[in-house]
Formats: sequence, structure tokens, C-alpha cells
Amino acid sequence: MEYKRELKYKEKYILKKKIERNYKILGLLNDFMIGFEFLTGSFEFLPGNSTVIGVYLFIAGSAQILIVPIIKIARDIHIKLRKLEEKL
Repeated sequence: MEYKRELKYKEKYILKKKIERNYKILGLLNDFMIGFEFLTGSFEFLPGNSTVIGVYLFIAGSAQILIVPIIKIARDIHIKLRKLEEKL
């Protein structure tokens, strides 16, 4: 009996860590893309380049900054839903 309880606890722990890892990777990819878009947009504002492309890259980067809290909220909801499923 104790073994089954311990095994179930380990499975829950592993699942929670996988969920957290996946959302962490998603967040890091989003952060990388934000940095890339702002850096590329900055280069586009140098003389001889297209400022229009730079503006669009800044807009895209700004929109992705809004995605950061959405990713965190989605992770928290995902973990809470898993906990609710376990109680049922």
C-alpha cells in the first residue's frame, strides 16, 4: 500500500515537472524571438535600411511581450486543472 502511494506521488511529481519544463521552454523561445525581433528592428533603423521593416519588427516584438504573462497564466491553469483531475 505504501509503495503504491509513493509511486503515485512520484508520477504526479514527474508530470508536474514535465509541464513546468514545457512551459519554461516555450517561455525561453518566446524571449529569444522577442530579442531577435528587437535587435533586427534596431538594425533596420540604421541609415540605408528599411525603417518600415524595423517598425513591423518592433510591433511584433511588443506583441510577443504580451504573450509572456499569458504563458505563465496558462502554465498555472494547466497545473491547477491537473490537481483538480487528481482529486476526482
